[in-house]
Amino acid sequence: MEFSSLMFLEKSPEQLTRRTKVDRWILLALRCLALLLLALIFCRPYFKSSTFLGDGGTGTRTAILIDRSASMQRDGLWEEAVELANETISKTGADDSVSVSVFGQQLETVTDSENTVGWTGPARKAELTTLLADSKPGWSSTDLGTAISELADETSSESSEGKDAFAKREVVVISDFQDGAERDALAQYAWPEDVSVRCLSVAPKKPGNMTANLVAASITQDSQKAGPVTRRVRLSNSPDSEGESYQLKWAGEKDGNIAEGILSPGASRVVAVPPRESESEDAVLEISGDAHSFDNKVYIARTQPRLIQILFIGEDPKRNDVGSSYFYLARAMNRTKAIDPAVDGVKYEDFKPDTLKTANVVVVQLSENTPEAITRSVGKFVEDGGMAIAITGEGAKAESLSALSGRDDLRLAEADVSNYAMLSSLDFEHPVLAPFAKAKVRDFTKVHTWKHRSLTIPEDSETVKQLADFDSGDPAWLEINRGEANGRLFVFTSGWEPQESQLALSSKFVPLIYAMFAQAGYSATEARPLYVGNPIPLAGIRDAKTVKLPTGDTVSLESGSTVFADTNEPGFYTVATSTVGEERIFAVNLTPAESRIEPVDPVVALGDLGVNIEAETAEDPEAAAALAGATQEEIKKQKQRLEAKEKEKRQKVWKWIVLAILIVLLIETWLAGRRRTGVAEPEGAAFAG
Repeated sequence: MEFSSLMFLEKSPEQLTRRTKVDRWILLALRCLALLLLALIFCRPYFKSSTFLGDGGTGTRTAILIDRSASMQRDGLWEEAVELANETISKTGADDSVSVSVFGQQLETVTDSENTVGWTGPARKAELTTLLADSKPGWSSTDLGTAISELADETSSESSEGKDAFAKREVVVISDFQDGAERDALAQYAWPEDVSVRCLSVAPKKPGNMTANLVAASITQDSQKAGPVTRRVRLSNSPDSEGESYQLKWAGEKDGNIAEGILSPGASRVVAVPPRESESEDAVLEISGDAHSFDNKVYIARTQPRLIQILFIGEDPKRNDVGSSYFYLARAMNRTKAIDPAVDGVKYEDFKPDTLKTANVVVVQLSENTPEAITRSVGKFVEDGGMAIAITGEGAKAESLSALSGRDDLRLAEADVSNYAMLSSLDFEHPVLAPFAKAKVRDFTKVHTWKHRSLTIPEDSETVKQLADFDSGDPAWLEINRGEANGRLFVFTSGWEPQESQLALSSKFVPLIYAMFAQAGYSATEARPLYVGNPIPLAGIRDAKTVKLPTGDTVSLESGSTVFADTNEPGFYTVATSTVGEERIFAVNLTPAESRIEPVDPVVALGDLGVNIEAETAEDPEAAAALAGATQEEIKKQKQRLEAKEKEKRQKVWKWIVLAILIVLLIETWLAGRRRTGVAEPEGAAFAG
């Protein structure tokens, strides 16, 4: 290409081009490390462990767990479970450690691993046969989650033998794995990595099950006697049932009193129960039409409203005087299907301490003329575990209230009320006020109080609970606990008659008094159903001495017992007192969930909750073929490969590598951002808008 002369241009000095060099070594290293870690993830690294290869330990730590809940009473299940346990034990060697436990609602140890150390399989099998010879399924529900988690803690290397004592640790669960089994405890349990679970299922010889559960009972009543009871039960037929016909009848009654029907497999229905011939006796409702009888009975105790003797002590209690607190209390107490209250009034001068022996609840109205002997006697009644209600009338003395409560730090004076006082700061979390917690019934603004007392209580008092205050801040209703027997004293700082307040005329009065009675064990509503394992409440049963079991045996109660916990089977439990002829009968039934016998897949049900389910390699056709005809050395190597594969599956090192990549990238991003923000702008640079 032709170009003009360059003679008039100055020659530029030659400059060497600067070679490229690394300015940020740390940033480069971080980026390279991230790439290396990313490549390592796809390599799926596996690190060998002596735990599986037998270098650090020998033998297997095996914990056998056998289900003995009520559903295992089905034909052939328990015998099959024991046989599976025998087969598992017979395969153990002298280097293995074996323990056997059974479970229902609670875990029970049959034999500890230390009892058979060094034994061979046949010797352990003989020992188990002896221990389980007299054992049989119970009546409790199935709490699989709690049992398996407790046994996993015992089997884990963290709480049992040394970390390298065994090459393998496993829990063998033998159960029917029914749908009604509780598994919630596993949801919050961190399963130990060195413990695996092997599930062995048992199945009944005959499929299907039909069950009945009491769901409702209504009673027609008047003020004098109870009327007929209408009951309803929920019938359920399992999906695998082969029968559809059922019969409902009362055991021991005439055959004509039967309800029959058709219930398809997998269906559920609520039906009415045939009426009983008499409600004065205990009864058993039976359902027939299925192959399993363990859950075919519903126990129903006789109608037995509890007689409650309420003693009202006042200066001049008049039953027909509309200005008397006694008048409103007597009319508030009505017979229900749970209690039959009787209210008696006694004057101060007619009171005798012996009258408290027959009283269940004492209501005392305090005035300036209340004798000290009365307050001391009622205070002793509360200290011994009784319940009393104190109404502080005009002129009531602090000494009277102190004698009732056993506290000398109470101060009582007449309050200065302008117009009227209103209730405020009600504690709806307290059991007495809990029935009023709903929005439609929690309004107490219409209850006006014309007169009330001002009660001063030390702030650090732990035995005093304020249920409600007046808008002035003075306590209105209080609960004071006294004595080791936890006696209760409820205090009203105002009377409930019209000249003191509008409480007795409001719709809140009757449920409020009934709620206070319920705290002493005299609930006006029917008690909740009792199931096997639920304790029988003894509150309100004074001087309970013995409990007669469904088997006919009698158990003595310790003095001051508040519950009886040994409800190990369904049936009728009779609580007798020191009073001749006075007793209470409680019906205990099978837990409804125990009748949900549909089997579930334990691998899915337990695996979803984090349980380490062991792969059944013995059932794998390819593994069995590989081991068939192989020498002992080949079998050992094959087992090591299978164990290494399982170990690699458990390690999940890639999770930690992903975490390392995230950390490296976070540091790299931070450093790169710091580099950009640290570069100064060129001199003279301007922002062009």
